Amino acid sequence: MSIQARTESKLIARLASVIFLLYFLFSVDRGNIGFAGQQMSAALGMNAAMFGLGSSLFTLSYLLFQVPNAIGLRRIGGGRAFAAIASAWGAISAATALVPSQRWFLVNRFLLGVAEAGFNAFVIYYINQVFPRSVRGFAVGIIFVAVPASMIIVSPLSGLLLNWRFYQLQGWQLMFIIEGLPSIVIGLLCLRLIPDGAARMNFLTIDERNWLDTELRTGEATLPVSTAQDLWSSFRSPTLWALGFVLFASVFAVNVMLVWMPQMIRQMSDAGNLGVGFLNAIPWLALGCGCLLMSRLSDKVRNRMAPLRSAFAIAALGFVLAGLLQDQHPVFGFAGLTMGAFGIGAAQGLFWVVVMEFVTGRSAAAAYAFIGVLGNGSGVFAHPLIGWLHDVTGSFAGAAWALAGFSAAAIGTIALLARTI
Repeated sequence: MSIQARTESKLIARLASVIFLLYFLFSVDRGNIGFAGQQMSAALGMNAAMFGLGSSLFTLSYLLFQVPNAIGLRRIGGGRAFAAIASAWGAISAATALVPSQRWFLVNRFLLGVAEAGFNAFVIYYINQVFPRSVRGFAVGIIFVAVPASMIIVSPLSGLLLNWRFYQLQGWQLMFIIEGLPSIVIGLLCLRLIPDGAARMNFLTIDERNWLDTELRTGEATLPVSTAQDLWSSFRSPTLWALGFVLFASVFAVNVMLVWMPQMIRQMSDAGNLGVGFLNAIPWLALGCGCLLMSRLSDKVRNRMAPLRSAFAIAALGFVLAGLLQDQHPVFGFAGLTMGAFGIGAAQGLFWVVVMEFVTGRSAAAAYAFIGVLGNGSGVFAHPLIGWLHDVTGSFAGAAWALAGFSAAAIGTIALLARTI
């Protein structure tokens, strides 16, 4: 085995696997509130409006603290940064089990958003610092597939935990504690598992470290990028805003899948609750496959913009088919929806690798966070828009057309960005 193959394999096995686990827990601890909602609301006497306010406060704090947290994590660096943020969100998530009132529920949601903010940006920044370009896409794909994996694996576990009781603790409380504590444990283990940089990777031989150091320096010298040396000038860059919109389009689709997919499936199928659950897993499997496959293939090409355009083209075509067929031919409509999910997964696996090649420099982590704020802001617009389209048309076909429209707009934006390379 060549020194390149050995080094890349060790990086994936020792680093990407740990960050995958962190990302998996990150997704679990931010999403389990949906499973706890009914029991928790009854226990605290909350109505739907108060529960929704808590979700809004989480989103608000998550967006507000993206940039400052990313800057702080970059300064801490390596395993210490991962340990700090994972332990913080794990502790706050577990503490949700102990909130005594609606007011403390709102405080808890706000603090969880603060704790999780900046994690995604720092993950991208760290990957860009320690993985060579030849395997960077694959590393991102492995890590980002943690989101659909968490939906598939943890959903049944959360449902099971809701039926448990332990002394005075109800099911929803046990769920938060059991799903929150692993983040603290794995976070603290990052102090030993995650090195600050290539020079401290003791799991590599001296020759492998030297090869990696050379590859990283060579990659930085040859990439056609827009550097992010000054934070505020970076935020005024049209490139960052364009990249933010591309992310907006893909995250918009994921938000719709998270909240509206089961209802879309119910409209296309007369399957019961169990059947809907199994059908709902299929698009997420497709999303994960797209993420892994396209991110790995992108490592084989010099310009990743073409695969990114292709990913959004697949998504747009799938969502168009879903919009055309889901009412009259639901089987084919569902196939289109699954195709769209594959394309969105492929786009997510490719996007941040493209961003790494556009944006480098001292303020790169903050720039990644800024792009993340723009992209994750789609959650503010996605659910009211889809709800309004359904109310107006009486169908979720409008949702599919909206997803196709954003995917098409992303293709045009990527074409404009490609001209800057």
